[in-house]
Amino acid sequence: MPYLEIHDLTVSYEKNQPTLERFSLNVEQGELLSLLGPSGCGKTTTLRSVAGFIQPDAGRIVINGRDYTHLPPNQRDIGLVFQSYALFPHLTVFNNVAFGLRMRRIPKKEIYSRVANALKMVGLEAFADRRPAQLSGGQQQRVALARATVIEPQVLLLDEPLSNLDAGLRVTMRQEIRRLQQQLGITTLYVTHDQVEAMTISDRVVVMNQGEIEQMGTPENIFSAPETVFVADFMGFDNHFNTEVVSVGDSKLTATWGGAPIQLRWHSKFGSPRPGARAEIFFRADNASLVAGTEATGLAGQVILHTFHGNELQYLVDTEVGEFSIMQDSDSERFEAGAAVTVQPHTQKWIAIIEETAARRQRKE
Repeated sequence: MPYLEIHDLTVSYEKNQPTLERFSLNVEQGELLSLLGPSGCGKTTTLRSVAGFIQPDAGRIVINGRDYTHLPPNQRDIGLVFQSYALFPHLTVFNNVAFGLRMRRIPKKEIYSRVANALKMVGLEAFADRRPAQLSGGQQQRVALARATVIEPQVLLLDEPLSNLDAGLRVTMRQEIRRLQQQLGITTLYVTHDQVEAMTISDRVVVMNQGEIEQMGTPENIFSAPETVFVADFMGFDNHFNTEVVSVGDSKLTATWGGAPIQLRWHSKFGSPRPGARAEIFFRADNASLVAGTEATGLAGQVILHTFHGNELQYLVDTEVGEFSIMQDSDSERFEAGAAVTVQPHTQKWIAIIEETAARRQRKE
């Protein structure tokens, strides 16, 4: 049985305009599941409903077999880490972490022991007497994590916890959160709009769009095998073009690219494709390469511009099919704007997504 169950959750901020409508999701015990999607997709609404800050119009929230739907936030055994840390500025680090335990009337001796252990886990035992203003952003976030986990909650909720940190610190804190979550075995719901963050920290990822689940799976599955146009676009498949399905096999289909046949993996949530159907082909910038001239096998094109990205060079290439972004190692052959090149596909990493039905498109709109 799932540990956290969300059944047919409906939440509306405006009458007859639900942000979530009959939304259902299960999280297993000890699992870290990320809700990933753009602003307004419903991920934070889901988390705030679980926390008790939003009362749903309909549906149920069950944790470890107990119905939490109508419990006030202070009666839910939940730890919450906010985007803004939400530390008490007038309290020391020790007292910030101890706050939830004192509210639960835990004996003083046990409070001291549990807070000391929590600060040790996040590497802040030497900062117990400092106040939040004396800490860096990363240290404040560790205090927030310690405060949320010291109460030994049934579920840990994290709402965009790293968005206020610089890039380098985000990498470190991702590792810290994952290490701590696995060490404690806490069932965790993690909200983020950052694809890399979700990929590196999660057991499973749920990609949301307009209050619905577009795709759910392991990070590897979401990254390499998007099932819808939205997921492919959101997950960084920078290049795409429309084509026609020529033939279909068990796991691959044949389509055309600049008049030449190509074989691709295909995915569709809307049934098996048929010859003649339209498909949208997606590939990442590093899933093709450039060679000089237009005699090689591939698609002829012309370099429009190139930009330097440290170990890589990014080219924008114009072809008869469309413009494509191509990444190559910076020590490979370089091409200036105006150079004639051939785009050679690495089709084993390309994916064909069968166009969504008109009914689904209309429902989304």
